[in-house]
Amino acid sequence: MTKNEFISSVAGYVQKYAAVYGILVHSPVIAQAVLESGWGGSKLSSRYHNYFGLKCGSRWTGKSVNMKTQEEYTPGTLTTISDNFRVYDSMEEGIKGYFEFIQLPRYRNLKGIMDPEKYLETIRADGYATSSSYVENCMKLIRQYGLTKYDEGEKKTMGKTAESVLNVMRGWLGFNESNGRFKEIIDMYNNVKPLPRGYAVKYSDEWCDTCVSAAAVKAGCEELIGRECGVEKHIEIFKQKGIWIEDGTITPKPGYVIAYNWDKSTQPNDGNADHIGYVESVSGSNITVIEGNKGEAVARRVIPVGWGYIRGYAAPKYDAATVTPVPSTPEKSVEEVAKEVLAGKWGNGEERKNRLKAAGYDYAAVQAKVNQLAKGTSNQKSIDAVAREVIRGKWGNGADRKKRITSAGYDYSAVQKRVNELLK
Repeated sequence: MTKNEFISSVAGYVQKYAAVYGILVHSPVIAQAVLESGWGGSKLSSRYHNYFGLKCGSRWTGKSVNMKTQEEYTPGTLTTISDNFRVYDSMEEGIKGYFEFIQLPRYRNLKGIMDPEKYLETIRADGYATSSSYVENCMKLIRQYGLTKYDEGEKKTMGKTAESVLNVMRGWLGFNESNGRFKEIIDMYNNVKPLPRGYAVKYSDEWCDTCVSAAAVKAGCEELIGRECGVEKHIEIFKQKGIWIEDGTITPKPGYVIAYNWDKSTQPNDGNADHIGYVESVSGSNITVIEGNKGEAVARRVIPVGWGYIRGYAAPKYDAATVTPVPSTPEKSVEEVAKEVLAGKWGNGEERKNRLKAAGYDYAAVQAKVNQLAKGTSNQKSIDAVAREVIRGKWGNGADRKKRITSAGYDYSAVQKRVNELLK
């Protein structure tokens, strides 16, 4: 294998696994593999596929081999020792093994670094290498072979932005339990150690929050929202980070994490959350969400602002960036579809449910509107009547007014618009 072939092979696997483990720069890792393995020619790398000189330590349970190595405990003085090194079955497993190795707590400060030299200085300071010229030697390789070209794609796509997370979720649309690709999401979550609460998610578990966490990991945004596989536990993390908004009536921004409580359908919704996803876009009074495990798949859901089932939102502190607008497709409002249901255009029972879901509508939201329309308007005042009551002070002010109007089943935006018209 030529030097260029070795670089290309290593780079391919580094690019495959780096983002999974929250590493945003590739060139220093490639340089480490070249330096540690002698271009793949050392016995440890050529026979045992250990390209980074990874020792077993106390946690390794796989195969091992005892070999001699030299360490520079005192600057300028090499000491020969024997130690046990990890053994892998292929180059891919060896590269992946590097990223698993740096999940040790002392290396967690590597996540998010995008400068090659800073990455190398940090990992050496963390105790990875003893050579006093380690950073310099790796940087020489990076410059000589132009390894930073392997960083360019990451710099463009892996910033800590809402767009980076949403792009990951969009890329997973269609991953489901039927085609088995949902397992890739669960594997990504389980591969990042240590696992939250020490729990490895099973393929038989509910995986909506696993998906939210895995997307953050792949996008390099893990530290913004933390990792969890249980929604209520994740909300605790959101609160600790100061990003939780205990209000389901607000208009969210793209990239917000949305949590639902299916046991309550009105606001304020303060029950236990049991589902979660990412807000993709907001158009008028409609929110488009991408969720894992929606009907056993990664899929979109369209809901109204202030929907009763919304428990609240987390507002991650993303880097400043513009979210690329998602091209919208012509879509009827929930009320329009509900009126069509009443007119018999969507069938009945399971047929109606399946047809609405297949068309991308939220069946529960449509059915709730159908029930409301079927009751007629006798139990509700007109928008004009409510607006006049607002002016007389019967509905309070500010956030309190909004919450009370929404909880009573009225469209707050429509009421406020009428209030403004009456006050002109």
